[in-house]
Amino acid sequence: MHLTPKKIIAKNSKPSILVITFSIIILFSGGIFCALNGLYPFFLLFGTIPAIVYAPLLNFVFFIINFFVFFCLIEAIYRVFYKKKGNTKEFLSTFAIIFFPSVLYLMIHYFFLVLMIIEIPFIGILDNIFMIIFQVWSLWLLTYSITAYKQLRIENALILSLMLHYGGFSIILMISI
Repeated sequence: MHLTPKKIIAKNSKPSILVITFSIIILFSGGIFCALNGLYPFFLLFGTIPAIVYAPLLNFVFFIINFFVFFCLIEAIYRVFYKKKGNTKEFLSTFAIIFFPSVLYLMIHYFFLVLMIIEIPFIGILDNIFMIIFQVWSLWLLTYSITAYKQLRIENALILSLMLHYGGFSIILMISI
């Protein structure tokens, strides 16, 4: 709970210009680090692109598109299954904050790549542990954000978050086979 920005993601307040600016910075820095790492995003997950297709600008654009697709998917599920509309602008304006832990992971991963120590088994395992920890943090922020802005009970928001995350994980797993 200490890692939840309760003042930023608030139920009854409109996001300030500072919060929106912070969200935009997160969005663009995530795209930049996806490009630098050679990773393509899929929801809160990241995969590698074969060297033949690698294009940094493409990874940057995919991160931005991923943001909007992920938001629209959550919004659509919310509207279809819960039959409610509300706080869409507020939810969108702070939605990039759920990617903050993922951006931190991308920075750490890039640091390991630049130092060329990612191939060391211990560092590779540590990198995977960081990825899992930061994904759990992102999932918690997503759950809290859905609870705050969409007024869902925490259990329903957690189920929605986990379904999307595991759905994305399954798709990436199928692609990589």
